[in-house]
Amino acid sequence: MAKFGGNEFTGFSVPLVFIDRYFLLEPTDPPLMSVFVLVNGKPEFEVLKNKAVGTSVSDAITTPPGIVTVSDKATQRFLYKVRPASETSVTFGKLDGEEVTAQITDKKIQVGGIKIQNNTFSGVMAGVVVDATGGVGIGARLPQAVVDLLRAS
Repeated sequence: MAKFGGNEFTGFSVPLVFIDRYFLLEPTDPPLMSVFVLVNGKPEFEVLKNKAVGTSVSDAITTPPGIVTVSDKATQRFLYKVRPASETSVTFGKLDGEEVTAQITDKKIQVGGIKIQNNTFSGVMAGVVVDATGGVGIGARLPQAVVDLLRAS
C-alpha cells in the first residue's frame, strides 16, 4: 500500500498516466518520480528517480534546477516535464500546443480543475489518466503488461 496526495493505492502505486506513460512516485522525502513507457511490450524509463534517462522513443533532459523535460524523439514535440519537490508538479503538453498541469502533494492529486483526495484505489488501478487532448479520467485499469511489470518489481 502507498499513499499519495491523501489517496491510498493498494496493490499498485500509479498516481498518473499520460499517453501510455506511467508515473510512479516513491513516497520518500523528497518524493522520487520515475516514468516509463512500454516500447514493443517492454518498459523503458524516461525518468528514473527524478533523473532524465530518455528512451528509444523519447529524449529527456534535466535543467540545472532539476526539472526534467521529455519530448518525442521523432517529432521533437514536447510531451511533459516533471518538477520534483515536496509538491511534485507535472506539466503535460496537449496536441493543440497548450499545457495541462498536475500536482501531487501530501493532501491531493490535482489535474487541471479536477482534484482527488482521500480516495482508495485498489488492485489494477491508476489514479488519474490524462490523454493527449488534456481530457482527464479517474480510476482507470492498467494494461496487463504494466500489471505484470509492477508485480515483478
